[in-house]
Amino acid sequence: MMMWSVAGKIPVRKIRDSVEKISTDNVRIMTTGRIELGPTGRTVAANVKRLREARGLTLRALSAELRERGRPLSADALNKIENGAHQDERAVRRVDADDLMALATAFGVGPLALLLPVDTEAQDTVQVTGTAAVTAHRAWQWGTGVGPVELPPERGTAAAGKALYAAISQYRIFGLPHWLVEMQDDEGQELIEKHPGKRRSSSG
Repeated sequence: MMMWSVAGKIPVRKIRDSVEKISTDNVRIMTTGRIELGPTGRTVAANVKRLREARGLTLRALSAELRERGRPLSADALNKIENGAHQDERAVRRVDADDLMALATAFGVGPLALLLPVDTEAQDTVQVTGTAAVTAHRAWQWGTGVGPVELPPERGTAAAGKALYAAISQYRIFGLPHWLVEMQDDEGQELIEKHPGKRRSSSG
């Protein structure tokens, strides 16, 4: 039995088929073309290859490990992820948040070992998506919960001191769980009580 639209002129099946075709066409358009990776995307790609080779894993072996962890990625997908480290016309694949966590657990490292450059010196300049170039030291302090990646540029004035205090406070309040902040405060207080002269020397 043929069903007709409300207007009574176009079969419902024809409308449904047209909608499905439009949806499929849209998906195809959205997934074609080169995917442009930012600096952090390229860092992740390079770190995936670095860690895979350091662990002595082939693409197939890593794929099998990820499958066992409930986040299956084919060897071809992993190869395309690693291609992101190169700025050429190779086919690339983005790493989403679940991919990143699964890769980190498979490699036995923390997520930062994928997100931030590792083969650096403290004062090397590194690129982090969303901010100007910073030192590797600053990037890792930010990533490990020490403080914000961006700090007020001025120093030595009361206004600059307030801005710095506000930036660090907001980072801790909104970026860290309360129990971690409390643990950091307790550890800092304990350090001051054990070494009272350390506070004076570090502020100079």
